[in-house]
Amino acid sequence: MSVGKLNVDILVRAEGIPEPDRPMFTDLLKLFPGGSATNYALSVLRLGHSSKILTKVGKSPIVKALMTQLAEEGVGLDYLEEVNEEPNITLIFLRSDGKVSMIRRTNPILLPTAEDVSKMRGMFDVIHFASIPPSSVIYDEGARLVTYDPGPYASEYGGEKVDVIFVNSEEYKRLGSRVNSKLVVVKRGANGAAVFGDGVECQGDGLKVNVLDTTGAGDVFDAAFNVKYSTDSEVSEALRFAIVASAIKVERLGGVSSPSIHEVMERLKKSNAKINCR
Repeated sequence: MSVGKLNVDILVRAEGIPEPDRPMFTDLLKLFPGGSATNYALSVLRLGHSSKILTKVGKSPIVKALMTQLAEEGVGLDYLEEVNEEPNITLIFLRSDGKVSMIRRTNPILLPTAEDVSKMRGMFDVIHFASIPPSSVIYDEGARLVTYDPGPYASEYGGEKVDVIFVNSEEYKRLGSRVNSKLVVVKRGANGAAVFGDGVECQGDGLKVNVLDTTGAGDVFDAAFNVKYSTDSEVSEALRFAIVASAIKVERLGGVSSPSIHEVMERLKKSNAKINCR
């Protein structure tokens, strides 16, 4: 179960916002289903596990079309609620080096609440909270694995209990000493990632790839790590799997362009992803 947002992502190739009265032209301007929970749910599905998303969406023909796209691929929308609100929209500026800048319109009414999550207690083996406030994070004792990627809410994290917390390097600084998880995973982009806690400390190197679009790479990393770790794999193997999966993603456009399990396994055979644990 993925808990978070389903956004309308507008991806445009541009180095920035044009000056007034100076039109800018681009070769890329596309709509995608977006949001960290959506990216995660699709990635989990493509990596061979069943996937559902708990979210709220604003009623809109565009959102309806994006929902249809997700359903046709196999993402379970049983716990998706449509409400009479403006949808969440993210404008993504894709730069020539593959890095992105985002302008978000997030409607707080569309964020899943702790009450929404509590209704699902005991129903899912793996629960992942993606870029939502920590006030919505509920630990389910009946789940095999509960994970959280706070994203922009990292500074609000107050020690809510989870099994794994995912952050990037800057977000990790904002957590301070409030971490309340078995494992902490720090994503470092091209520099790889690190995992520590629960008697383990692993460092993984990044892969050299041709970066096209980094949108959603962190969500793919989270999904790949959880898929592997939830099947009793060693932390080192989960870390290697996640690094490779996210490396494949950045070679493609859109946050929902995550790789299949076959693609990840093939890349793993050729990969030089080095993992050092102690």
